[in-house]
Amino acid sequence: MDSQSNSWMSISLSAAVVSAGSFISRIVGLLRDVLIASLLGAGPLADALIVAFRIPNLFRKLFAEGSLSSAVTASITYVRETEGENRAFSLIRTCLLWTVGIFSLLLVIAEYGSEVITTVLAPGLSMSPAVFAHANTLLKITLPYLVCIGLVAFLSGVLHSRKHFHAPALAPLVLNITLVLGAAIAWGCSLPVAETLCVALVIGGVLQVFLQLMFFHGKSLWRGAWRVRDAHACTLAKTLVPTVLSGAVFQLSVVLVTILASFQEEGTISKLYFADRLVQFPLGLIGVAIGVAVLPALSTLAVSNDRQKYGEVLSSAVQFTLFLSLPAAAGLYVLAHPVLQLFFERGAFSAHDAAIASTMLQAFTVGLPAFAVTRPLLSGYYAKQNSRIPLLAGGCNLVLTVLLGVLFMQFWGGVGLAIAVSCGGWVYCILLYVFLRRQGLCLTQLSRWNLVYGFMSIAVGVGCWWAAPFGLASLLCIPVLAVCYVGCLYLGRSPDAQQLVSLVKKKNTTTSDC
Repeated sequence: MDSQSNSWMSISLSAAVVSAGSFISRIVGLLRDVLIASLLGAGPLADALIVAFRIPNLFRKLFAEGSLSSAVTASITYVRETEGENRAFSLIRTCLLWTVGIFSLLLVIAEYGSEVITTVLAPGLSMSPAVFAHANTLLKITLPYLVCIGLVAFLSGVLHSRKHFHAPALAPLVLNITLVLGAAIAWGCSLPVAETLCVALVIGGVLQVFLQLMFFHGKSLWRGAWRVRDAHACTLAKTLVPTVLSGAVFQLSVVLVTILASFQEEGTISKLYFADRLVQFPLGLIGVAIGVAVLPALSTLAVSNDRQKYGEVLSSAVQFTLFLSLPAAAGLYVLAHPVLQLFFERGAFSAHDAAIASTMLQAFTVGLPAFAVTRPLLSGYYAKQNSRIPLLAGGCNLVLTVLLGVLFMQFWGGVGLAIAVSCGGWVYCILLYVFLRRQGLCLTQLSRWNLVYGFMSIAVGVGCWWAAPFGLASLLCIPVLAVCYVGCLYLGRSPDAQQLVSLVKKKNTTTSDC
């Protein structure tokens, strides 16, 4: 029991590192989006920029924050545990060369086919030739970022396999700082905002790569044997495509929704984007952080074939995710409008834009617990190098999202598209959970504590509803309700609340010792 507690505490500390890096990064990212909304509003110029950013953002979610990194972590951990450190470094060198080659080829293909990509991403923009041409030009500028993000994803996966989370957690912060500086320079020097941001994106990608490389000093990355036809590299390549597709189902859903949104009124794409950005904030702090932190431990347990311990660790991760995501979803749903007002209602982004975007945010928030729980569930599959079930479940999600999106947007426009994404997310989460249960790899059931978290989250929502009439001042209730939520559960001996308090105490002790 003590061993399990210590193991989960170690995972929690790793998750805290990832979450802290994500928190700072997303704060700066929100500042970036505030500047974009203020300078461009929610009209055709913003639509063109967001379409151009969609491919770099998708690749970042697919690889750096998701599947390539996770697949690399699982593969390198397996090789190191079974064949030793030197063999693992040989695999790293081989995969590094393949990563550079493949992403460089993708860049060349994408540059030549940028018009096709723009048409696929936003076919409705073809009805506005000027906006379409602008989006295509911006896309061409951003495409070199693909090579950078491929390298960042691979190097992050290697660092995660060594249980080093600081540099990967800070990589998005470097990118967002660069983009904020780019927006500030564009505003201060009267430069074209969209074009300047696209150039800043590429510069930020280069800086992200250098950040990861700084932490490889003395780790035998550059010197030693490597194999063009490495058996483990081939195995990784075979599992990569289904792993990538299954690991970014939410982002693929958003891309499909963007395609459908291009047929809606101007500004729908940008409003969906800003709503999505606010959902990504708690998702990154909770779901992504726990999913990334738990993967190395699960990969090690998969090699030792300790199914009991594997199930216990995965179950703890799922329950801890629900403990955090349910109240976050309740609060964000009720206070969606003041949150949109706080961050985006200024400059070219009008009160009318904020009102519409807030309803889209509410629709996305309905799926937030599912999006968050999906991350540790996927880690349960990746650690076993099983990508077939996530791929099939993800396919069901995407089909359902498109069908519901086409139907719902006839009645509710962009809000209907966000509802479709949330419905698909719940289906995906449930399918992943059911198949893990059948394999005996996830022991979590609808326990008493999960029900308690649900009822307590409703109480959080009621508290937010009581404060909502106060407008922006209502946001001051968030930290109070958060402390009350954790405090009540701690007094009620919730294992997750006790774990969170212990984690905070340990972090404070570590800080004071330093």
